[in-house]
Amino acid sequence: MKVLKLHPLMTISLLQMQIQRLLFCNVAVYVRNSLANAFDTLKEAGFEEEILIEFPIDETLSLREFEEEVEERFNFSLELCNKDNKPFMNKSQHLFQIASPAGEKKEDRNYQLDISLDMLVNSNRQSPQQNMW
Repeated sequence: MKVLKLHPLMTISLLQMQIQRLLFCNVAVYVRNSLANAFDTLKEAGFEEEILIEFPIDETLSLREFEEEVEERFNFSLELCNKDNKPFMNKSQHLFQIASPAGEKKEDRNYQLDISLDMLVNSNRQSPQQNMW
């Protein structure tokens, strides 16, 4: 199962990399109907959670249903795009139908993305040390 990991300190560009890795497509992120800056955080985009959220992706959803579900749950908008960054015209197409071309390996991992997500999670778990003296 594919899981989208969202954290308030995650940048828009990190979210885009994660979507590329999970769904094999590009994504445009909108905040209040304007294209989001790649260096903005999800918190600045309207993400209201304070911790890492793991959001399972139901690949049987259509592109439109997935985009609407993300917008309703997380307060920012996504528009899935093809590799040329042009929005998909057929929004009734299912997520599993936009898989990578046959020549690409689905198992390739983006370790830089994984490390960045781990750093976000670990920075929240570290509590300031209190002086016991």
